[in-house]
Amino acid sequence: KQWYQRRVRGGDGGSIPRRDEVVKVKKAPERKNKDQDMVGKWQHCALSGQALAKPIMSCGLGRLYTKEAVINHLLDKTKKSHIKKLSDVVELQLTDNAAYKSEIHADLYIDHYSAPYVCPVIGLEMSGRYRFIYNWTCGCVVSERAKIEVPSETCHRCGTNVEKEDIVVINGNEEDVKKLTEQMKGRKERSKQERKKKKKDDVPDIKSEDKLSTNDKPSKNKRHVDDSDKQNKKSKVSSDPTDSKNKFEDSNSYKKLFHKNNDKKDKAHWVTYNPYYN
Repeated sequence: KQWYQRRVRGGDGGSIPRRDEVVKVKKAPERKNKDQDMVGKWQHCALSGQALAKPIMSCGLGRLYTKEAVINHLLDKTKKSHIKKLSDVVELQLTDNAAYKSEIHADLYIDHYSAPYVCPVIGLEMSGRYRFIYNWTCGCVVSERAKIEVPSETCHRCGTNVEKEDIVVINGNEEDVKKLTEQMKGRKERSKQERKKKKKDDVPDIKSEDKLSTNDKPSKNKRHVDDSDKQNKKSKVSSDPTDSKNKFEDSNSYKKLFHKNNDKKDKAHWVTYNPYYN
């Protein structure tokens, strides 16, 4: 038993410990697999983690979502995030990659740099290897290299006007996220100011309406004139005696055509005739 205990303890000459057993060395942090991280960001939803499928949405920070996941997130009131309305998200207008193969077989090599969508100007694949941007107003996605090589003030895909404040980088770095948060706050403030202006334009001025109503009201003199005109008309109608006679005669003639003459009183029958009453 003593020999067994000494053998387990070690350091008594019977066993030779290694350096990693005696000296504790700090472990290096685990490195992320770049390919897996890139596929997770560019081909999977940031909310649900499922594979992206059209319609694909994006927020002001440049993250990608499926529309179904965004709606479920908005319905679940327990979850809190920067997405509070559907207006906080834009539907992306993407161009499909004809060379992309969605089916993956076990025998084939998996190419992580292939993507289902490409840049419509240059043809670069939207896999995360290259930087991509989109316009907040229209949602058209273009590579950043296309914007540098083919500069224009309008969108390359639909032709709408493009402003610097409306350009959003998809899955950018930390510096890009800071800029995008500032742009997002400025965009919300501008939308609030526009709503206030619209409300002011829609609400009419009460003072101006009162003035118009006072001008539209008829004065007392006008009313007096209207009443006198009515009285004159009535007097004219009553002053013409011929019109009333003709009307009376016409009415009697029509009555004679359709009714019997009731001027003669009907006498009683000879059986019921009584001279005292008839």
